[in-house]
Amino acid sequence: MCMTSDNLGFDTAHRPGALARYFARRWLKRRGTKSEHQLIAWLLEAALGRNAMYFIERTKEYVDKWGGGGEVVPVDAFDGFMITGDPVEDTLIPHAVLVWTCMNDRPWPEEVYHDWLDKLLAAGSAEAAYLAASLWPAHDLMEKVTYRPARWLVYRGQLDAEAERLILTEMLKGKFGSRTSLYGSLEYDDLPDPEELPKQYIKRHGFTHPICGLVDLRDISSNLDLRNRIQEALNAPSWSEGVKDAAMLLYLSLKAFNALWGPEREMCDILEKNLFKLDERHMNIINFHADKIQKIDYNLIKDYINYLTILYNKFVNNISYITLSKYISIGLKINDILYIGGRLKDRIFNLISKEKEKEKVGSWLKEQAYDLRIKDLLLTAYMIKIIYNKDFEFITKNKELENEYLDEKIENIYGKIKYIDKISLLIDQGKIYFNHDIALHKICNLIENILKKEFIINFGCNFREDYKKIIKSWHPKWSDLEKIDTFPDSNHIGLYLYYGILSKWRLEVENFSYYIKKKNNKKLYLYTRRKIIENFYTNSTYNIEINLNLYLNKIENNNLPYKELKYELINELIDIIENSFDKISKYLKYYDKLKIAKKVILSNIDLFRKKLRSSRLIELLGVDNKSQNIIMY
Repeated sequence: MCMTSDNLGFDTAHRPGALARYFARRWLKRRGTKSEHQLIAWLLEAALGRNAMYFIERTKEYVDKWGGGGEVVPVDAFDGFMITGDPVEDTLIPHAVLVWTCMNDRPWPEEVYHDWLDKLLAAGSAEAAYLAASLWPAHDLMEKVTYRPARWLVYRGQLDAEAERLILTEMLKGKFGSRTSLYGSLEYDDLPDPEELPKQYIKRHGFTHPICGLVDLRDISSNLDLRNRIQEALNAPSWSEGVKDAAMLLYLSLKAFNALWGPEREMCDILEKNLFKLDERHMNIINFHADKIQKIDYNLIKDYINYLTILYNKFVNNISYITLSKYISIGLKINDILYIGGRLKDRIFNLISKEKEKEKVGSWLKEQAYDLRIKDLLLTAYMIKIIYNKDFEFITKNKELENEYLDEKIENIYGKIKYIDKISLLIDQGKIYFNHDIALHKICNLIENILKKEFIINFGCNFREDYKKIIKSWHPKWSDLEKIDTFPDSNHIGLYLYYGILSKWRLEVENFSYYIKKKNNKKLYLYTRRKIIENFYTNSTYNIEINLNLYLNKIENNNLPYKELKYELINELIDIIENSFDKISKYLKYYDKLKIAKKVILSNIDLFRKKLRSSRLIELLGVDNKSQNIIMY
């Protein structure tokens, strides 16, 4: 007998919307019941997140009710978001508000945005508050926010313990890890490759912080200026604590290679000649890794364990596995590691598969069971067996045996839990640990098996392929999105705009606008997308007029992470105007645009009087620069 919605434990948040009804038509072989539609709504929310689903469905509802003029989204729409303090859930909110703002004929009053920002801050949602201050059209929002993304922290330097923790966490995720936070409106809000952070730090501040020791060795080989900056620090008569830590880590990184040549060999030689500048603690750590001493007090390396994990994650060879085994032998505590990413997971699983290491690593994992992340890793280990292990085919060919095996392992790890919680665990495995289509397809198959057994529901052939795409559409995976061709026939403007967010608004829109049936809705979609690009961020377009508008908005609203950035943007703005004078002069013939440009530049006149010596620029702006007195015509 089919379970009712009351048995599911769902709340009213899972009221099926247009997207749930669309997938019900694709997945069910017959007209679905209320509880089946509710289940589908839950499956979508479990994969995409609550706030993402709220944005997608509510946007569609607002647009369908819209009469073709005036406000599309009411001001109380914000109240439907659930602010959790979790950046994975909350950082979609600022983007959703930006979309809704651009859908309306005008922004809401500035106090509305300030009130919403205060709610994000009160909930401890620092990343979302930063993005809101960066994206929303209200003055001086950023003054309320102390959080800064990793690249801005590196840009500024002077890293405190919290800044160091944030940067190390991003580096542990690696280039292909999930992004906890969505991108912002400025270049440094985003972090396409965390492994670039050490190089960026050295270029701005020199070889002065432990993070510098994690620099990619390929950059040392190819970048002369970078090598010179490192060598300058190493050749100093004495080293600061930051240089000592960085030198130790760089030396360990170089020694992890079997053969060095060229600039890398030269750098290693310089380090070896200067090792006498290190403390006894640093030398003991080096000797431990070089097998010159077999045991070391774990507390000696505890402060460096995240740096060392990042360092050896880079190497897919025996040395990375041997090093991890050595750490386990001296008492590695997994809760000292800020983030367990795919590379560390692979190193652990590689060790446990080795006969000599199996007992030691297994015992160590049990000792770390107080860390909930270990439970997820243990489940991942069993999932790998089910998905990839050919010796396991006798079970995977029999769905009943496969379900029993999975149930047994989940119960061993988590205790007895509801089947809905089992599905949540599998979805999280797919989102965090498994990116490949084969693995995701298998996970969707396991989910379907549970649903057939517990909910007595039979989905059609579309379910597995569709749900795999939905899991891949989870927004922390936005950087993996190559092209948007997912469910274009849904005629769901909320879903289309969600994918616009994921794509950074860079991809072509014809494939979506073509499927929007109502003329007014199509015009609204195209208008919203264009308006976001015109007001969004400086990398979204190469159009000169749009870039000018972006710079003017950024400077006027004064929502920049650091004051000095405002000066840089002003100078870049003037360069844009001078280098594209003819195009810009036509654009500024519109009085409102010229008025904004004058206001931005003249209100900051003390910063760039020399720039205004250009007669063409003075003429364009309608100012008189004689005797350094600025007069507005």
